[in-house]
Amino acid sequence: PKNRWTDMVEVNINNLAAVPSIVYGLLGLAVFINWMNVPRSSPLVGGLVLALMSLPTVIIATRSALRAVPPSIREAALALGASRTQTVFHHVLPLALPGVMTGAILSLAHALGETAPLLMVGMVSFVPGVPDALTSASTVLPVQIFIWENASERAFQERTAAAIMVLLAFMIIMNLAAVLLRRRFERRW
Repeated sequence: PKNRWTDMVEVNINNLAAVPSIVYGLLGLAVFINWMNVPRSSPLVGGLVLALMSLPTVIIATRSALRAVPPSIREAALALGASRTQTVFHHVLPLALPGVMTGAILSLAHALGETAPLLMVGMVSFVPGVPDALTSASTVLPVQIFIWENASERAFQERTAAAIMVLLAFMIIMNLAAVLLRRRFERRW
């Protein structure tokens, strides 16, 4: 229903979508590290910050995909005796799924290349091996590229180039998957 509470939630979601990523890093530092005592430089805190940063994009894409389904589909399902739950799960969601998947994939691709919020939560540490738990120290590929690029040794040039190519290839694959899924499942009204 349209009321004061839903208006406030909608305004906050739209505002969060426009916030720079460094602010999410500061929020993660304050909430997850200082208040909840999650260890710095852990995959858990990095994942929470990136999930928080991606959430407004996914919500906005899902909302627009659900609104794109014509009301006649809902009315026809209800007229044929379907309950409101059956209408949503059997008719509206399957038709909105391409838009939801596209928004989720693009949000993941955006989070993949983000460095600023992860720098704020301490994911700049040197990690010699693979982390063994969700709370052990780790780093991420964009930060590792940054560290290798600033290294003065010549041996890191090849590693930096290879890491950039891996990151770029994965981002191209994610964006291509979003376009292909959208085209494959999209329906015109």
